[in-house]
Amino acid sequence: MRRFTRKAIVAIAAALLASIPLTAKAVETTPPPPPVTQASAAAYTVSPGSSINVNVRKVILPGMKVQMSISLGNYSATPSQAQIKFKIRCTTKDFRFLTVYGKTQIVTVPGDPANPPKGGKDLKSVSDEIEVPAECASQKDSGPITHDGSFVAEMGPVGAEYIGVKDAFFHVGLPFTVTYFRENLVLQDGLVAESQAHHTLPQKFEGNFGLAGINIHDPIYLRWWCSRAGVPGNHSSKAFEYNQLWETFFRTNPNATAAQILAYRASIQGRYVYTCPKP
Repeated sequence: MRRFTRKAIVAIAAALLASIPLTAKAVETTPPPPPVTQASAAAYTVSPGSSINVNVRKVILPGMKVQMSISLGNYSATPSQAQIKFKIRCTTKDFRFLTVYGKTQIVTVPGDPANPPKGGKDLKSVSDEIEVPAECASQKDSGPITHDGSFVAEMGPVGAEYIGVKDAFFHVGLPFTVTYFRENLVLQDGLVAESQAHHTLPQKFEGNFGLAGINIHDPIYLRWWCSRAGVPGNHSSKAFEYNQLWETFFRTNPNATAAQILAYRASIQGRYVYTCPKP
């Protein structure tokens, strides 16, 4: 048996190690940085407020520019952003459906100070104006009067899908003239028995109202007034007095603006009882 000295063994071991290829290299590692947590989007807490309807007129004409608005509330004491878009939907004479959109609006609804917040308080008003398509048409009814279209307000979180809707139905009316004012009032408020179709802006002063840009036959300025004989405060017993109020108004304000006229109109409506008492 061949004996190796200690020096030879060390030399052989060194030679063997040198002949082995280097397959791996130790690397110093540092722990990865903690994940970056982004702040989550603020919670969407906008509520419908006190009403689920769009505030808008009930009778429209094709081509008319219509103002509409909604009120919003908040289920939280923290302000919340919302994305709003109005639209009008109607039917044409050949039964095609049309939809016209307004602009997209982003609003901030204040927090509800109630404790706890319940969402039923109107905290933010949002409005828009849309022109009714000229193709919108009244649909013939074989029975009860049906609606011809609707105004819609869609709402939801900013940059996301709309998740809430408010709406209001409308009728396509006849021209807003003295010839059709009663028919348009029926479309707006229904037919009220034993009542007279009343111009809240009297026909006697139509010229004065016209100078201020007001069409007195627009159904928003019409109402029913009880005409049942013998009822105190019925239309025939109060019509002269009502006209005299306007006589005095125009004597004092010969060049009254639309704002002045409508403010005065609102101020005198509560002086009268318009509905007939139950038999």
